[in-house]
Amino acid sequence: MKLKGVQQTNWIGVGIFVLIVLIFPFVVTQSFLLNHATFTGIYVIVSLGLGLLMGYAGQISLGQAAFYGVGAYATAIMTTTYGLSPWIGLIFSIAIAALLAYIMGYTMARLSGYYLAMATLAFGIIVHSVLVEWRSVTLGASGFYGIPSINIFGYTITQGIPYYYFVWAFAIIGIIICLNIVHSRVGRALRSIHDSEIASSAMGVETGKYKTQIFVLSAIFAGVAGWLFAHMSYSISPSSFTLDASIIFLAMVVLGGSSSVWGAVLGTVLITMIQVTVHTLGEQFTFITSEFEHVVYGLILVLVIIFMPRGLFPTISSWLNNKMSQRSSETQEKKAS
Repeated sequence: MKLKGVQQTNWIGVGIFVLIVLIFPFVVTQSFLLNHATFTGIYVIVSLGLGLLMGYAGQISLGQAAFYGVGAYATAIMTTTYGLSPWIGLIFSIAIAALLAYIMGYTMARLSGYYLAMATLAFGIIVHSVLVEWRSVTLGASGFYGIPSINIFGYTITQGIPYYYFVWAFAIIGIIICLNIVHSRVGRALRSIHDSEIASSAMGVETGKYKTQIFVLSAIFAGVAGWLFAHMSYSISPSSFTLDASIIFLAMVVLGGSSSVWGAVLGTVLITMIQVTVHTLGEQFTFITSEFEHVVYGLILVLVIIFMPRGLFPTISSWLNNKMSQRSSETQEKKAS
């Protein structure tokens, strides 16, 4: 059975994943790990959008942290400076991120490969500079403090288990949206652009339109993640939205597999686990600092690109499918003999 183009196996995967998310707080009760699991959900949302952009549309972006920051600062300004509801802040987080992405996507529709990567890198640097220098609006390098909590029907969502479920509800919705897209006509068009933009254009695919649309969608995902991050942290500063953050998001997608929705989820979880491991080891060994994470990320990326160029999830999935096919063939041969 299919529902809106999403295969049954994907829905089974969604169901299993939802079950894991639901029981996690009851299995892992440490607040430190629960906090990281919440951040993982926020990062998953960013990675999903970036995965669609890279793995399906074939567009490399080094400016995802900029849209993430725009979403966070949009809601911070609306709620802290003007006293509006966080839900109004969500509208601004989505709208401003989408508008900037549309302007970028429209002007850079003809760019691809390294040229697009450099353009998005420049965009990220510009946004970070604006966040630091536009002190009258962004409060400069010190950032915003006292960002209000999100309220639903009179219930305030605080840190801990409530916010964990709140974040992962958005992440699961994002997974479902992405699965529907990649198994639709739009997904097929995006894959054709990834394989050969020239051939896609020759077949009548409006490559510029699809590239702009997926660029806007990836920015919306990042804007929503920024909104969640701001209201979880209660304070934000430009240091959270630098090039380093964009590289980490890129590492998450490449590690898990950019050509798979579940790959983005897997890569995000693994990178977060590395962060937790490095932090834990750093408390015991003084020579392990936060900079050690970048060394680990670099090493992992090199190994994945060399030995698993498609990423972990697609490689593992292909290996399992081959094993199942071999067993099925052997079983049929035995029955025939």
